[in-house]
Amino acid sequence: MWMMTEGDNRWIKQHTDLQIVEYNMNKFYRKASPENAKINRDVARTQYKQEMSWLKENLTKLSLHKNKFLIEMYTIMVTGNRKLTEKMVSSIRDGIERCKQNPKYNPELIDEANKKFQPVIAKINVVLAMAEAKQDKGVTFIKNILEYVKTNYHITKKQMSALNKIHKRVSENLFEEKK
Repeated sequence: MWMMTEGDNRWIKQHTDLQIVEYNMNKFYRKASPENAKINRDVARTQYKQEMSWLKENLTKLSLHKNKFLIEMYTIMVTGNRKLTEKMVSSIRDGIERCKQNPKYNPELIDEANKKFQPVIAKINVVLAMAEAKQDKGVTFIKNILEYVKTNYHITKKQMSALNKIHKRVSENLFEEKK
C-alpha cells in the first residue's frame, strides 16, 4: 500500500485550491505591477479598440456558449494583468472572425442557417415521429440530435448514420400488422 510521506503532506498543504484560485495562473507566473498593468490597459484600449468593443458587445453570448478563451483574453485586455503578445492578438482576431461566421454569435446569419437546416430538421422530425409510433428505444437520442442541430446549426456524419440506422430499423416492419 502506498503511504504519503511528510514531504507530500507539506506540498499538499502549500498548494491548496485556495492558492491556485488566488493566482489564477501557474505558480511561476508573476503578476504585473500596477504601473505595468496601467500601461498594458492603455495599449489594449488604443491598439485593439475594435476587438475590445466586439468582445464587450458579445460577452454574454460568449459566456453562454462557454468560449473561455475569448473571455479570458478580454479580461486580460481590460485588467492589463499580462502584456498582449502578437500570438495572443492574432488568436483573438481569428477567434472573433470565426465567431462572426457562426450563427450563434451573428444574428444576421441565423435566418440563413435556419433555411439551410430546415430540410434536415424535417427529416429528423419524420424519424422521430416514426420512432415514437413504434415506441423505439432511440426516441431520446433522436430528440437530443434534434436539439443539437437547432442550437449548433450542424450535424455530424456519425449522427446522420445513427439516424439512418434508426430510420431503417423503425421503417422495416412499418406496414406489417402487429400480432
